[in-house]
Amino acid sequence: MANERAERGRSGPFKVAAALLILGACLPAVAQGRAQRETQVVRVVREVAPAVVYISSKQRVQNPFGGPFWDLFGDDFWGTPPPGAQETSLGSGVLIDREGYILTNEHVVMGGTDIQVTLNDGRSFPARMMGSAPEMDLALLKIEGGGNFPAARLGRSDDLMIGETVIAVGNPFGLSNTVSVGVLSATGRTVAVGNRQYADFLQTDAPINPGNSGGPLLNILGEVIGINTAIIRQAQGIGFAIPIDRARRVMEQLRTYGKVRPVWLGFLALDPSDSYRKRLGRKGGALVARTYPFAYPGVEVETDDFLLSLDGKPLESAADFNARLALLKEGDRVRLSLLRQGRSLEVSLPARSMPERLTAAMAWELLGLKVQRGDGFLEVASVRRGSPAEAAGLRPGDALLAVQDKKVRTVEEFLGEARAALGATGLPISVGRGPWTYYVTLDLLE
Repeated sequence: MANERAERGRSGPFKVAAALLILGACLPAVAQGRAQRETQVVRVVREVAPAVVYISSKQRVQNPFGGPFWDLFGDDFWGTPPPGAQETSLGSGVLIDREGYILTNEHVVMGGTDIQVTLNDGRSFPARMMGSAPEMDLALLKIEGGGNFPAARLGRSDDLMIGETVIAVGNPFGLSNTVSVGVLSATGRTVAVGNRQYADFLQTDAPINPGNSGGPLLNILGEVIGINTAIIRQAQGIGFAIPIDRARRVMEQLRTYGKVRPVWLGFLALDPSDSYRKRLGRKGGALVARTYPFAYPGVEVETDDFLLSLDGKPLESAADFNARLALLKEGDRVRLSLLRQGRSLEVSLPARSMPERLTAAMAWELLGLKVQRGDGFLEVASVRRGSPAEAAGLRPGDALLAVQDKKVRTVEEFLGEARAALGATGLPISVGRGPWTYYVTLDLLE
């Protein structure tokens, strides 16, 4: 009995020691298994997630693309409030430097007030709008106060490979830092929505949901290659992002000037008809619809020139042409290959800043209008014969109320708003005559 008790007494410590030895042997195996599961995607998410922010603002946000074709992230996914009601717009953004600058979509904060930014660590800060580019659906925010924030690394979008792994990070449905993985499906996508075309999108099959707007699309190195923007509602696995090269150019201008200062080459490019392209035997390309020598002296292209390539790269469409212009800065020289009455030509043009407003002489040449201050309103002073203004039926004494739905009260305001005509085929205006108000469009291609 004594020997038996002694044996049992000795076995207790031995069992404990054996258990500890087994547990110790298992711990390295567990750690090793975790290390084996740690993929490059896991490392990218760990690195970038702190720089992805959750954005909320108090304002009803309208879909800038319009129509049922698009389902922009963050738009009305909490339900549709009654007209005039205030709602909370939710979306994502990415910190691009340690000072607290955030790149996001313009529609996430469009007309927003009380913009709040929440970081991955739970800290929340007010933010202010530094500038926006509605035509590109981009906005730049700045966190108020604080500093030394986590920041994502910006990559390039001019060397992307179809099929490479991409990672989308955002806040879909308010679920912070949700990650989805897919591949880059295409680059340079152009999508028509109504009468407008949106060009140069990146396409991905990475699942993206409402609230991802403004969040980053990353490559496998953890670099931001795009800003997630839209999905096709009826399709599965088709999402779009703005290329980071284009977004960077816009971001730099918003940071410096508070707005985009577009460059141009002194002409308006449009898409020709399919039959026109067929006659030329061309699938892509764009047509010079109008030149503006009075606003861009020395323009070397002519109306009806057919544009083939820009800097050696074939042009797919007018939207493709405009998307590439958005990457240029003032002073850059551009090589254009074109067809003129069947002859192949090449011209070189400098990119110049588009005038911020028309001069009175430009407005007369382009629109056929001279305006002056009337008795409490802006009025038409004279109309040039054969001009778009005459074709629209305008006459001296008409009250000029608005340009593109924006009220104009001074000659300077009119010239500033009319500048949009340099990049358009028509300019909508509101005119008062007697007790009536008329809405007409000046056809700039007649």
